[in-house]
Amino acid sequence: MCYQKKISCTTFKALAAVFLLSGIWGCSDELSAAQKTIPKVKVFEVMSRELTPSEEFVGRTQATQDIKLKSKVRGNLMNINFDEGSTVNKGDLLFELDPAQYLAALKSATGQVARSKAAYDTSVRNLKRGQGLVEDKYISQADYDKLVSIKLQNSASLQSAIAEEDKARLELSYTKIYAPFSGRIGRTEVFVGDLIIPEQTELANLVQLEPIWVNFQLPEKVLLEVRSHYTDASKHTDIRALPIKLRFPDGSNFGEIGNIDFIDNRVDPTTGTLAVRAEFANKEQVVVPGLYVTAIIEAPIVEQVMLIPQKSVQEDQQGRYVLIVDDNNLVNRKNVKLGKRYGIDWELKEGLSKGERVITEGLQKVRMGAEVELELEQSQLYSGYKL
Repeated sequence: MCYQKKISCTTFKALAAVFLLSGIWGCSDELSAAQKTIPKVKVFEVMSRELTPSEEFVGRTQATQDIKLKSKVRGNLMNINFDEGSTVNKGDLLFELDPAQYLAALKSATGQVARSKAAYDTSVRNLKRGQGLVEDKYISQADYDKLVSIKLQNSASLQSAIAEEDKARLELSYTKIYAPFSGRIGRTEVFVGDLIIPEQTELANLVQLEPIWVNFQLPEKVLLEVRSHYTDASKHTDIRALPIKLRFPDGSNFGEIGNIDFIDNRVDPTTGTLAVRAEFANKEQVVVPGLYVTAIIEAPIVEQVMLIPQKSVQEDQQGRYVLIVDDNNLVNRKNVKLGKRYGIDWELKEGLSKGERVITEGLQKVRMGAEVELELEQSQLYSGYKL
């Protein structure tokens, strides 16, 4: 009996210990779970920055000169004197045609000039002698008139022969094709030995890269804003005087400053835009024709602008909004009104005050009114293109 009581007592103590330990473990798990429910987020404190206002437009690059090289005379291609894709200078010899037939034509024309010159000189001497004879009545006036006529005919024949010689010399010169301007030459469309047809056979493409143009369309509304906001009325600053910058499709910026060199004289009624062209020196020939780029027009002023990261902005049926963390580390929603985009950030028009903390990372882990643990994010605000 005592033995059974002793066993029961021992069993009871063991069970009590198990329940006690289970309670401790349960409390520990509950505490751990409670700690895990507080998500960690990154926040950005709203602040203002000095920025140069700008407008951006999608544009496309264009060579200032872009031609297909063709021959003016017929002949077989004899030499190609350049490397495809290389840079050539104005006056460089690019192609040579077989000149044999044109050399022969020039020699023939030169011979004809000599014959015509001899005939003309003879007619001049005969006319001079005839003038004395007609005065002394040794020849009739009709015979003298014939001498005058022969001299005039020989003069015309000589002029015609000289013109034919000039033409032959010119055609001979056309057998050598030179670069009309400096630029980059493309792929050769012909081979040595090919028969070249004048004004028909395309030999190669040559483009001028220094300078280069960027064409873009300026909406009429933006045009008025740019003229009123970006120019100084007191100094009568023209839109052409505003600096133009360029951004490539990969987000990198072109290192040169351009200027507007052409503005169309009317707004296109179908699109409501004005054709504009900017010119860049392109000294390193980095920009090539046909690229889609972003043209950026900057104002000659600096403004204080409130910015928030683009990644913090969300949108629903009520519009755009952000989630903020208040002084009690609780999540709240704030509707915002945004302005222009500056790189990876939005201009903040309304909805937030300076110093408020906007959630930028961890948005998917939070809910309204929930407590969060926050970490301040290092700002990567767009700094603008300072001149």
